[in-house]
Amino acid sequence: MWFYDEERIWGEVQAFRREAHSLENKHLQLRVALRDAEAALRSEPENEELKLRVEQLKKRLEELDRQAPWISYLVPLEVLLWTDPHG
Repeated sequence: MWFYDEERIWGEVQAFRREAHSLENKHLQLRVALRDAEAALRSEPENEELKLRVEQLKKRLEELDRQAPWISYLVPLEVLLWTDPHG
């Protein structure tokens, strides 16, 4: 029997994906906005408004990472939680 054959476990996987999807989208939007703001700041290093924007975006990313630290993992959390172990 495969791990995903158990209906209860598959339901938990689907529930996690639904909850995580909005957080992942928010994280991606923040990272893209930060990348763009840092690029703009490189072209205008004296711009105080851009400096403030970069600081705010970094702070929001840190807050999101504290709320859901798995968002920045190199290996997706789903793989760590619900795949078969090696061996």
